[in-house]
Parts: sequence; C-alpha cells; structure tokens
Amino acid sequence: MGAHNRYRGEVLAYAPVHGAGAAVVSLVPSEDGVGIKEFDEDDVERFGGDREVLASAPVTAAVATSQAEILPLPTPETAIHAATAPRPVGAYPHARRVGDMLYLSGIGPRDPADDSIPGGPIRDASGAPRDYDIEAQTEAVIANVRRVLEAAGSSLDRVVDVTAFLVDMDRDFAGYNAVYARHFTTVGATRTTVAVSALPTPIAVEFKVTALAGKAP
Repeated sequence: MGAHNRYRGEVLAYAPVHGAGAAVVSLVPSEDGVGIKEFDEDDVERFGGDREVLASAPVTAAVATSQAEILPLPTPETAIHAATAPRPVGAYPHARRVGDMLYLSGIGPRDPADDSIPGGPIRDASGAPRDYDIEAQTEAVIANVRRVLEAAGSSLDRVVDVTAFLVDMDRDFAGYNAVYARHFTTVGATRTTVAVSALPTPIAVEFKVTALAGKAP
C-alpha cells in the first residue's frame, strides 16, 4: 500500500451511516491503476478538476437497490400518529415502534382540540413574559403522553425512561416534581430533568419518553 492510486478496487458492501456512508472495499495493487491522479471532491456527485482527475460512473439502480437491502429504511408502519394527541409542530410522528420498544417524540401540554396551553402560555403574542401554572402544564403533558401510548397499544405504566425539559428550573421544578410523583411513583421509570432556554411553543415543560410496547402481562 502507499500514497498513490495504483490499485484496482471493488466495493464489497455499502450502507448509509449517520447521514454519510460506510463501505467495505477490496484493493489490489495494479500496474494499470491510475497512478498519481487524484479525485476532486468539490463536487461529490462526480470526479473532476484540473489535475487529470477521473470521471466517475453514475450510481445505478442496481446499486441503490442493494444498498437498501443492506440497511432498510424505517417503514411507515412503525410510526404512530395519535389522533387524540396535539399535532406535531414538525415533520415527525408522535412515536415510533422498534421491536418491543416505543420511542415518543417530545410532547408538551398543548390541548389536542384547539392548541391552547393549560395553565397558560409562558409569554404573550408580543413575546412578553406571562405568569403560568406549571402544575397544570405538567398534568397536561402527562395526559398527552398517555394518549400517545394508548394509541400505540401501550399505557403509562409501561414507561421505562423520561427526559423532562423545563424552561425555568428554579421556578418550576417543585411544582412539576409534585405532579410527576402523583403519576409515576409506582411506575419506577428512570428520569432526567434538564433546563433549556426555550421550547418550540410558549410552554414551560416537555417530556421525551421511552416505553415498552403492548400491555402489561
């Protein structure tokens, strides 16, 4: 091996990984390799440039098919959309099932019927801070988590992990913690509570939940 291109190669396997890709490649020394020519990565769709670089062949349908077979994309059937929960504010489902686990998207206290915020929003339309009820918001978050779990065929007592986000830890932790205890003391889920500077809507609390699929035996 060496810092040159005098090899002939074969791609043995390829799969997309974290937005990029990974390949298993076989390289064999060859006198008819391309020598000191190099690939220009300014345009990743083709090889080109000013230094006798190589033209590349287009990706064929056969290659694309084989890549999908190596690492299939998630199917829509694994996504859960709960009609009884507030609509997502982005391009994501309420939850996704992977094997025996349910992974819920972050969910806040918005009312599914009209997007109002129980306990009041943390700021008004002009962005000015408002007083709000953290206990009412936390109750509403847990109710929305329950709605998503039930739509997926599970229940609140199947929750195994919760990450809670608070926009004001000093002000809100005690009230949020008291409401949480009323619903989760017997569940025994692990929990992490973190402070964040803001959430996508004018709410004070949001949960990110992982749960077991199905009903308890």
